[in-house]
Amino acid sequence: MTWLALLYGALLYVAVGALGVSELIRRIGDESANVIHMIDVGRDIRSGEGEALERETALLEDKERLLQGAISDFRNFGVAQGLALQDLQPIIDNYDLAPKLSATLKKPVDMETEKQWAAVMGAMMQLQFDIRDLRKTMEARHAVLRSAWSAHPQVAAEAARLKIDPLAVDRAAATADTLQELGYARLFALPSEILTLLLALSMGALGSTLHVTKTLLTASEERPASYYLIRPFQGMVTSLVVFVLLKAGQLTISSGDSDNLNIFFVSFAGIASGLLAEEAYRMICKAGAGIIKTEEAEARWAFKLRAALNACGTTPAQLADCIRVPLAELETWLVETHPVPPLQQRLIATWLHIPERELFTAQPPVEDSMSGPVSVSEPAPSVS
Repeated sequence: MTWLALLYGALLYVAVGALGVSELIRRIGDESANVIHMIDVGRDIRSGEGEALERETALLEDKERLLQGAISDFRNFGVAQGLALQDLQPIIDNYDLAPKLSATLKKPVDMETEKQWAAVMGAMMQLQFDIRDLRKTMEARHAVLRSAWSAHPQVAAEAARLKIDPLAVDRAAATADTLQELGYARLFALPSEILTLLLALSMGALGSTLHVTKTLLTASEERPASYYLIRPFQGMVTSLVVFVLLKAGQLTISSGDSDNLNIFFVSFAGIASGLLAEEAYRMICKAGAGIIKTEEAEARWAFKLRAALNACGTTPAQLADCIRVPLAELETWLVETHPVPPLQQRLIATWLHIPERELFTAQPPVEDSMSGPVSVSEPAPSVS
């Protein structure tokens, strides 16, 4: 049963993707290609912002560690010079340069100590300013990720260039983003016709897999392993043929037209074709029989048979006896109230030594309201 579970998983994955992308494109409408392009532009922007945010988050953590070290150095230096911690904390919190050390201590200090005080305090302040600016940048990136797709200036400019309603981009973006995250990004590049075809194939295989499951669970007779292997492919092929017949208008559709098939109807037809492959095969044969016909298998009208009999001096009774048919039936052929079956056409042509095309026609006789079928008078064919 493991193979069946894997088959179900694969088919459901393909079917859900094809159905989801097809429905999204149908919902967007005629501008689907441009809207998908706008979604790609917005996704690239968001992806870039997200990657930059990750880098800046790591950089912020590094700078905060450096700041803690710089604050510790500043405190240690200040305490070593005789300042209390409560005197140093306002300098740390105010993000502003403090007076010279001599002014803070209210006593003169040497120039080298002043330089060290300025260097330690400057390193701390620079890190504080860097962290503040970095947080502002990160907040702006967070705002882009939280905002609507069309809110970004680049997306809005692209929408204006393509004359697309920005709201259409926002409505489709969430669904498209989810589908692409699930691995269906390549499906968006396919034309809608190919998507519908893929949907029909996957649904046909899914319908056949349902049939295989039912057979495994309920069938009393053993089937060969090849049956379970081939049956899903049979469903795919059957679904494809039914889809072609629907598009060709050879199958009756209760609603809609063959040029614009609803994707859910295509899905249903595909599942039914796979689940009922044998019935679908008979339906396909019936539809094909209306197109593919052979002249040999067609009953035709004996529009020149009487003239041929007169030309060779043969009576209808003699011909009926020769080809083993009742005389009354032969008379119906002569007066063209019934067509001649294919086998009798060959027998008559052989017995009279006249080609079939000179004796029979597929065109029925013209109906006369007063006297019945009327044949167009033709000169009698030559008898060899």
